[in-house]
Amino acid sequence: MSKKIYMICLIIIVVGISASCKSSEEEAKKYGEEFKVMVDDFGKGEISYKQCDKYYEEIDKNKVTDLISDLSTKMNNINDSKNNYSLGEEKYKDQQWSESIKYFSNVIRDDEENFSDAIEKRNEIIDTYIKETDRLELGYFYDEAIAKLEEISSYVTDSSVVSDKIQEYKNRKNDIVLYEGDIKNIFFHSLIAFPELAFDGDFMEEGYNMWMTTVDEYKKMLEQMYERDYVLIDVNMLYETKEVDGKQVVERKDLYLPKGKKPVILSLDDQNYYEYMEKDGFADRLVLDKEGNVATFTKLPDGGNLVARDNDCIPITDVFVEKHPDFSYRGAKGIVGLTGYEGIMGYRTDLFDSPTFEEDVKTTKAIANRLKETGWLFASHSYGHIRFPEKGMPRVKKDTKQWDDEVPPIIGETNLYIYPFGASVGKDDEKFKLLQEYGFQVFFGVGVHTNLRFTDDAVLMDRCNLDGFRMHYGKNQLEDLFDVDYVYDKSRPKFKDN
Repeated sequence: MSKKIYMICLIIIVVGISASCKSSEEEAKKYGEEFKVMVDDFGKGEISYKQCDKYYEEIDKNKVTDLISDLSTKMNNINDSKNNYSLGEEKYKDQQWSESIKYFSNVIRDDEENFSDAIEKRNEIIDTYIKETDRLELGYFYDEAIAKLEEISSYVTDSSVVSDKIQEYKNRKNDIVLYEGDIKNIFFHSLIAFPELAFDGDFMEEGYNMWMTTVDEYKKMLEQMYERDYVLIDVNMLYETKEVDGKQVVERKDLYLPKGKKPVILSLDDQNYYEYMEKDGFADRLVLDKEGNVATFTKLPDGGNLVARDNDCIPITDVFVEKHPDFSYRGAKGIVGLTGYEGIMGYRTDLFDSPTFEEDVKTTKAIANRLKETGWLFASHSYGHIRFPEKGMPRVKKDTKQWDDEVPPIIGETNLYIYPFGASVGKDDEKFKLLQEYGFQVFFGVGVHTNLRFTDDAVLMDRCNLDGFRMHYGKNQLEDLFDVDYVYDKSRPKFKDN
């Protein structure tokens, strides 16, 4: 009897245990199903990580199955993905593309809320990179374009997109060859923006007609030089300075350019906006526009104010290079020659007691910095626009010191010197030695041909004036650069010999 009771009890225990196990398995299965729904909802962004994790933490650890454990891992991976997306968005808004794409690339498919958007933005960043690097390549920044693409190469699904581009840039870089032809060196004064005011029959008309260029002419010159494969270069590409036996020695450098391109050096004299030019067809001064670009300001005859990027050489050149980056070799623009006797850039930085002096200095510094950032160099054009051969040493000393005292504190140091009127002095002249003592190494005169030459410690060259005089009297001298008949402004008055 006792044995029978024992067996009955044993059966009851086994059945109870079995029922309990079955109940526990069903409960674990229920937890798993509910947790899966929550993890999926978390992936869709319908509930928070906190809600999802709270549910997981409340599951009896004895009921955590492999499925639940895997779902917990999935939940944490989705949470990491959402954090990556948030960081990617933050960098995306700040246009920190290389950081942004790194985070977007770590957004996983289970993060349904963000995955599609992350893919879309990652592809957008790749497109942005390729557009930027294509522009760099057009401006001959080959190494920079390659390095920029390499920043994102590991985040691009189709690696051939980047690798093909990199190879394309390397091929273009291999097209750079030694240039052994003529180097064009051209210069302008401030442009005539309003011919009807400049060519109005007064006593200034003849001088403007001789030595100035109109806005329309300048634009056409750039257009034709670009079409004829000219490219702006930095004058510093032509030489290098070395120290030999304690002395600074200047040596000629080989010039390398993309095959088929022809170099041109651009310089602009008297970018001061003198008082005599006011209300006579020229812009009044340089300014920074709302986008931070260098522009001109003009007070119009009707009293209105005009801020424009198409009324003088600097902004016109900037805009042209923006449209045609391959017209500028590695960002080169030109040389801005400044005197100082009526301030610079249209501001009276020479009048220390002026109530606007401090503001004028601040403004011109900002403009100068922007010019340097965008490929422009500065040169001295003397302080008082003096004829060097005609002036005695005391006058030259005073002039050079005054320019050095007033202008470099605004524009920074320069080693470029543009002789006023193109009136240069010999390399053995004491006036030349004085200029060298002030740090000038590269000297510009005036002539049809560049006539580039080197001494042990200086670079000498001439520049061709592209103005009414040259187009009228030296038409054939300009035929390599542009078609004078096409360029010539029909609003110009007739020359006296016509």
